[in-house]
Amino acid sequence: MDRSAERGVAISCQTCGPGLGDELVRVLGAAARALELAEHVGEIVLCVDDLPADDVGWLRLDPVTGRSRPRLTLYCGRLVLANGAGALAAAVEPYAWEAPVVAPVARTAAADAAASAAFLHHQLLLAHDLLTRRLLPADIPAALAETFAAAWDVVLDGRLARLGLPGYALEARRAQFSRLLSSASVLMPHHWQIFQSLWDGGLAGQAEVLAAVRQLPRL
Repeated sequence: MDRSAERGVAISCQTCGPGLGDELVRVLGAAARALELAEHVGEIVLCVDDLPADDVGWLRLDPVTGRSRPRLTLYCGRLVLANGAGALAAAVEPYAWEAPVVAPVARTAAADAAASAAFLHHQLLLAHDLLTRRLLPADIPAALAETFAAAWDVVLDGRLARLGLPGYALEARRAQFSRLLSSASVLMPHHWQIFQSLWDGGLAGQAEVLAAVRQLPRL
């Protein structure tokens, strides 16, 4: 296990290969500092496994006895930390009004580092929204939960882009948005207008994002 500390936040990485843990702990520390997580969490644990099909990540917040701040645990497989792999990099057939999706580039150490930074910043910003109650999952109707999650992913990475922090690029988010929502219906131009507003910050609060989601195809 690799460990570090960032302004009162204990940071550790489990089940990583030699050398990988140190780099991920460093990136986690930088992300926690940039997103000002120290006042909200007391510990961040990243758990990485070797399952080849594991191309998504998830998080958990747990209270810790004797501490005022909870523990944040992030789980993922190696695919989300590697360039050119995972759900976000899936190629899709472009619509007539879309630019073609560029095929993933060959993996390099630098590209893998960028992919790791994008994933970790995205997950920590999501955790920040949960901890600050900007995002209240209990208020999202179950029938809209999957579509809302896809929309909120766009909101998160648009915010990261405006902050100048690592995150998934606009093109990658457009590809995922198309792949997910076109499975339910044909995406029309006004659907892409919603996407752009989500990315640009025109739709930023949970209530207004939820109102926009009601206009999108349900997954």
